[in-house]
Amino acid sequence: MPSYQAYKDLFESLYGELCNYAYTFLNDDAAAEDVVQETFIRLWQRHQEMIGIPNIKPYLYRAVRNNSISALRKLQVEQSHQKGFEQLADTSEEPSEQEKREAKPHYEKLIYEAIANLPPQCREVFTRCRVQGMTHQQAANELGLSAKTVENYMGRALKILRKYLADYGLPVCLLLMVNFIKN
Repeated sequence: MPSYQAYKDLFESLYGELCNYAYTFLNDDAAAEDVVQETFIRLWQRHQEMIGIPNIKPYLYRAVRNNSISALRKLQVEQSHQKGFEQLADTSEEPSEQEKREAKPHYEKLIYEAIANLPPQCREVFTRCRVQGMTHQQAANELGLSAKTVENYMGRALKILRKYLADYGLPVCLLLMVNFIKN
């Protein structure tokens, strides 16, 4: 069973090196240190499972890389949410009905454009489920797919659409308009 001292020695010998490695992904000293510390915490929590690993250094590098990439993804999501929030916060009042009517064609155009840019199978599944109002099972039956495959296509379509809307700095809640557009 690995001792605390062996763990401490490993931490002290690789900490700086792993922080430098994480920095190459994150370009932020504090974030790099957070990633490395979190990696070592997880290592300690799972140390019983790690006993059989003969050389832990490559494992730690891979874990730091993966955790750095996860931290970057999380940061991108937070930034896109912040961008959408800032745009919403810029409007100090609820938009008037006239402003809503004037904005709707613009939003509809963006949503249709985003849907048109989906991969064909994702677009077909999304259109059936969200625009036509079918359940996943109904769409699966019509398309000759499993319900799980339809669910996967829907997840992929929503992810692509969220990114598309975020690139325009628009809130993701516009995807809810898809159900209202057909009305």
